[in-house]
Amino acid sequence: MNEESLKQVAAIITSKRVNLTLDEARELANRGLKFKQERGRLPLLTASDPWEKCMAEGIAFLQRKTAEDAANG
Repeated sequence: MNEESLKQVAAIITSKRVNLTLDEARELANRGLKFKQERGRLPLLTASDPWEKCMAEGIAFLQRKTAEDAANG
């Protein structure tokens, strides 16, 4: 394992610990999209900036929720 793969594993673990409502996650994801427009990248779960990390958690929550909904049909 290299540093990048360890960061990805840490991001996955962190995203599974997030407890948000769907509305909170949507708001954070919308702010994350604004972040992407301003900086050219999505917020990172491994960021040292707490606000960037929070936006990334919202995006990860929605991604996980979408995947679960698709799997449950």
